[in-house]
Amino acid sequence: MLQANDMFDPSLYERTLRAPLEAETLASWCYTSQEWYAREVERIFMRSWNLIGRVERVPRPGDFITVEYAGAAIIVVRGRDNAIRAFANSCRHRGARLLDGEGNCKLAIKCRYHSWVYNLDGALAGCDGMEDTRDFDRARHGLTPVRIENWAGFLFVNFSPDAPDLRTWLGDIWDTVAPYKPEDLVCTRRKEYEVACNWKLYVENFNDLGHIKTVHKSSLEPLRQKYTRPCEFEPRNGQGFTAWVEHDGTRTLLDGVDGPRGFDDLPTLSGRARHGSFYATVFPLAAFGFCVDSAWSLEIYPLGPSRMKLVVGSLFHKDALARPDFDEFAARYYARMDVAVPEDNAINEAVQNGLAGAETAPGRIGDQEIAVNWLNRWWLERTLGLDQGGTKNDRAA
Repeated sequence: MLQANDMFDPSLYERTLRAPLEAETLASWCYTSQEWYAREVERIFMRSWNLIGRVERVPRPGDFITVEYAGAAIIVVRGRDNAIRAFANSCRHRGARLLDGEGNCKLAIKCRYHSWVYNLDGALAGCDGMEDTRDFDRARHGLTPVRIENWAGFLFVNFSPDAPDLRTWLGDIWDTVAPYKPEDLVCTRRKEYEVACNWKLYVENFNDLGHIKTVHKSSLEPLRQKYTRPCEFEPRNGQGFTAWVEHDGTRTLLDGVDGPRGFDDLPTLSGRARHGSFYATVFPLAAFGFCVDSAWSLEIYPLGPSRMKLVVGSLFHKDALARPDFDEFAARYYARMDVAVPEDNAINEAVQNGLAGAETAPGRIGDQEIAVNWLNRWWLERTLGLDQGGTKNDRAA
């Protein structure tokens, strides 16, 4: 039986690190082992930019949300200066959880334990009972900041002071998405699911072209039949990759071109963006779909080796929200997600159950799963501490 330390031997993954059509999938323990997951938390989630939603979640000064991400608890709050900041959700006095859920904390964050008070910029404003404490410097006891950055309305957090900034992380994905003007989009619905599968399976499934004709036979497959050319995956110089699908009409309505009418095309589109859909995967686990008339996002929150939370965001142009028939039209887009997402949830749970079997062995990568291999290699390189290309990097050990 494989021991915990043995699973981090790079020689076990030589076949996974090969070029796509020569490669195998990840070993089953990469999806089921608590030890493997703990290494991912340390080397992937704590060092990467992680999507947590949109700026619309905190529209006014004092608005806050609380986020649990791979064991880290944070507060995201909009300050009196309109800046959005993130902090550890823990009082600097005795560690009590400061806030729960979401809401508006007015002008300050107050601890329920000993009434320490923090300004919305994290500075400690009140600390009753510390008057006689020797060498106590209030300025050194503000809330612990967490890095947060805004990409055209999408909020990402990073727990490492050494990681590059978000613009560098995204590379030219940032520019490729620019024609859709995500900053002019508004997330009108966030729908949450708890899924009994490993987080990696969901990102793989998003980039697996082969499952559509079976898992989504009656829902998305009819839309795929209207492609004018095959899906094209495109490597990027940032941490992630994109895919382009050429077709008429929209892919965000179940009935596609011939079905119910949707919103007008986004006003800023030009060139090929007017004739298809663009998908982006940002390592390690964020996913986006940009279509001619709307967009959507997948936020994935790991909850352990075999559980995750999924948040599906539906986004529309700000001008569409002013239409008197917005709710009627938006419901048609939500209906598409409400069919396709549960289909994906169910199949990913089935795969997780299969991988839990003692005799499960790696499979092979087919021509509809090339991007799955890209994902597997990126995750392995970081979890094992390898340089890109599969060489041992002792600095990360």
